[in-house]
Amino acid sequence: MRLATWNINGIRAREKALLAWIQTHQPDVLVLQELKATRSQIPATLTSLPHYQAYWNDSTVRAGYSGVGALVHHSVIEQYGEPQFAIPEFDVENRLLQLQLGNTLLLGTYFPRGEKPEHYALKLRFFEALETFVRQTLQTHKEVIIAGDINVAREEIDLHPSQQSENATGFRPDERQALNRLLAAGLRDVFRDFYPNQAGLYTWFPYWKGARERNIGWRIDCVYASPKLASRAKCATIHSDEKSSDHYPVTVEFETLA
Repeated sequence: MRLATWNINGIRAREKALLAWIQTHQPDVLVLQELKATRSQIPATLTSLPHYQAYWNDSTVRAGYSGVGALVHHSVIEQYGEPQFAIPEFDVENRLLQLQLGNTLLLGTYFPRGEKPEHYALKLRFFEALETFVRQTLQTHKEVIIAGDINVAREEIDLHPSQQSENATGFRPDERQALNRLLAAGLRDVFRDFYPNQAGLYTWFPYWKGARERNIGWRIDCVYASPKLASRAKCATIHSDEKSSDHYPVTVEFETLA
């Protein structure tokens, strides 16, 4: 089961690139962040993509802002049944969707960046609510996957040395601690399990000129999974050849879900 996550930074702007990437890589489940579109604005080529079922928490809070979605291949639906789709009650700014596939609960998410103080407080509350949700879900003996743009680099290895300032948005102590508490609730960072000591593996790059070319980036697009699922992961890939967005797609292939 090939699970992909991608912050596309505007689904209308990335329509052709997204369709081409899906055709090439054929993910079983693709979680998308930063749609920047209402449902009526999402291209028909993606709302009715052959062989996929689409699910949206589109940009209704603010025009051209946030929004998440997921595309699920029909073969997954045949295997696990029609996904139970929901938007958790603690969602903010169209940043979260929930799909239950068999005994696995998949959360596609786009965390607040948190540059301004009020938005940073929102980010920490979002972490806290998600941590509580994960703990409660695992107590019901379901498996959990979180896939998306976390907007936090957990450790020094997850961002370029020039970016490692405790005052930098996405690397402040409180938000890194919040991410550690989320993982301590019972999740594994699947990509880092495959590359525990390898630096320079980034998924997002600042907007200033030459950052991507010089590999001055952050690894903030992640897949977290409960231990049983994490043990079934076969490989994890950052698709650094796909440069249409400021984020690279990330894929994790599992033997099977629960």
